[in-house]
Amino acid sequence: MNITLYGASSDRMDDKYKKAVYSLGEALAEKGHTLVYGAGMRGLMAAAAAGARSRGGRLIGVTTDFMHEIEPPYEDCDELIYAKSMSERKQIMESLGDAFVTVPGGIGTFDEFFQVLTLRLLGRHEKPLILFDPFGFWDGIIEQMYAMRDAGFITDKTFGLFDVCRTPDEVVVITDGPDGK
Repeated sequence: MNITLYGASSDRMDDKYKKAVYSLGEALAEKGHTLVYGAGMRGLMAAAAAGARSRGGRLIGVTTDFMHEIEPPYEDCDELIYAKSMSERKQIMESLGDAFVTVPGGIGTFDEFFQVLTLRLLGRHEKPLILFDPFGFWDGIIEQMYAMRDAGFITDKTFGLFDVCRTPDEVVVITDGPDGK
């Protein structure tokens, strides 16, 4: 299964996040999943890729021509895809993913998560969506979403379209599906 991972490309966060996401990459690779990600060589994207690679995992990096000028792509990708724009990059990552895992990140990460959530709400896919949250990073966003529901902007249905997982094992249970594969 291809797991599309969205997450921070910055190295400024506490190392506890990198360690947790590295473990997530390991766990996904141990189950034979391919990691599809933004090809970054820094931050949580790189931590997930390094964790997956340490367990023999396959990596598909998706970047843009201009991004690779800002940050060269991770050199250990099995496949590196160049998109013309960030919109095309997101589209490619969405089309390659059988499931989506979002780890902590900034506004780009939020954009990616909410896009695939919106597409699922609109019935454009039924792929699993997971917020990986070992330290409560997503709690404020979820609280805001409840405020949006209470104000009538979204419905309870939205909350049934994604899962919040605190451990790599919880992510693996969802990505492996009901038959364990």
